[in-house]
Amino acid sequence: MKPSQEHLYVILIFAVLTLFFFLPIAQSPGEYHIEKQWVKIWINKDDGTIDLQYNLTLVCDSGTISWIKIGQPNKDFTIGSCVNEHGQNLTHEIVEDRTGVKISLKSTLLPHQEATVILLTRVDKMLWEDEQNPGNVGMVFIPTWWPTQVYDLQISVVLPGNVSRTEIRCSPNWNNTDLEDGNRYIYWKKTDLTQNEQFKVGVSFPKRYVTFWYSRSPWDKIGETVGPFLGPAFAFSIIAILAVVAVKSIKKFPYTQPKLSMEVLGVHKGLSAVEAAILLDVDPRKVLTMILFGLLRKNAVEVVETEPYLRLKILSTSDLHYYEIGFIDAVIKPSLIGTSDDLAGTLSDKKLSDLINDLHAEVDEKVKYYCRADTINYYRRVVGKAWAQVSAAKTPEVKAVQFNENLEWLVIDPRFKKRTKLLFRGEEEIPSTSAWWLPFWFTYHSPPSSRGAGGPAATPPSTLPAVQFADAVVTSIESTTNRMVKDIETFTKSILPPSAASSSGEGRSSSAPVHSGGCVCACASCACACACASCACACASGGAG
Repeated sequence: MKPSQEHLYVILIFAVLTLFFFLPIAQSPGEYHIEKQWVKIWINKDDGTIDLQYNLTLVCDSGTISWIKIGQPNKDFTIGSCVNEHGQNLTHEIVEDRTGVKISLKSTLLPHQEATVILLTRVDKMLWEDEQNPGNVGMVFIPTWWPTQVYDLQISVVLPGNVSRTEIRCSPNWNNTDLEDGNRYIYWKKTDLTQNEQFKVGVSFPKRYVTFWYSRSPWDKIGETVGPFLGPAFAFSIIAILAVVAVKSIKKFPYTQPKLSMEVLGVHKGLSAVEAAILLDVDPRKVLTMILFGLLRKNAVEVVETEPYLRLKILSTSDLHYYEIGFIDAVIKPSLIGTSDDLAGTLSDKKLSDLINDLHAEVDEKVKYYCRADTINYYRRVVGKAWAQVSAAKTPEVKAVQFNENLEWLVIDPRFKKRTKLLFRGEEEIPSTSAWWLPFWFTYHSPPSSRGAGGPAATPPSTLPAVQFADAVVTSIESTTNRMVKDIETFTKSILPPSAASSSGEGRSSSAPVHSGGCVCACASCACACACASCACACASGGAG
């Protein structure tokens, strides 16, 4: 008996469904972040290699993660060991293009789970003759960068032998240096690296501490110079001709070793508005006002009084910038018996001046290897773009939102008062719901008549005439700036000049020069490591899935 056509359809559908259920379902790659990436490097004195250890913790944020790839400085590496934090061996393999090592985790990570991987490799061709500092050898290194955030990056380089502190040249300046089993090590620390952010370090020290290093021949240097412009084949021909000429003329022209200069990194684009204000030489009291307004916006502090001096109550200390923490530390509470811990305090002029000096030192450190003049112009353009966004708003509602969102950048402009009043000079009503600064103005700076006879009203008005809106923010900022410190003369004298401020920071050289402009390398006395073009320093990116 032959099956009917309907039976055949049923059998076919059943077969398709069965096949569907047994086929593997493709999963989208999980999202993750790097909780820590601790890198330790031992420079070997006999063969130009380094031993490179990654101690890395990955956290799954969503989806699943079953493997991780850790990049390597170059293709000339071998794997020593690969274990987890419990010392258990992990399955691993060198990726096809030899840019790194792919490691299988012990178990697949689910959201909020983490895994630690400890990978040890030996990498060749890492120690090179330092062409910047004759008589030295050096290494340049970039740890693996990631398409996600890295919360904690630490790099430690152990040098061969007891190299003295004064003999080491490094970039950027180290965070610390000490001895480990008789060998000198230097250490860097950086937190909260953004997506694909690279942190390049370099170290240079005298040749006498090692017995082997790599160096480039003159032909390598010539090839690197002409090759990118003329193409490999033509460059090879030119090199051959130059070789013949050089051999014939060797007695006529003594060889002079070419010198390389350290390349400036361009514009530093990672500064906050407060740090940009320091770079643009804004009035220190106005910078402090910017910090206070940022704390008000985060509900971290509350203004209790403005006359005769500012008195603040601390509400929160979480999720703050380093300078916001420094500002809160400047709040001095009266030491009276029986007072509560939440009693408001006034600001210490001494601590505020120290904060400005620390800000100068931090900003100078951040832009040290960048073109300072171009960076200054970049942030001036950022301020200009902020004004343009506000001016382009078509309605009062959008204009108010744009103004309040960009206020921290707009305040940097020395023409802030004039431009604000030109921007809001019509008769339209400006919504005040997005003006996070409005309660501060309404309580302490608005006309008494607008608050009612019984004191301040419970809430500010929902709208303000445009002219009053402009006057409100200008008055709030100007009045706060003028009341920020008690003794303006003493405060001003306590602000160190930029060069002194930059050298007062921990771990910085007292002779570190600071350049007010121009694209030059602002190297400290222990900075500017080898600028060897031959150094194999460009590590590969990492990944997980």
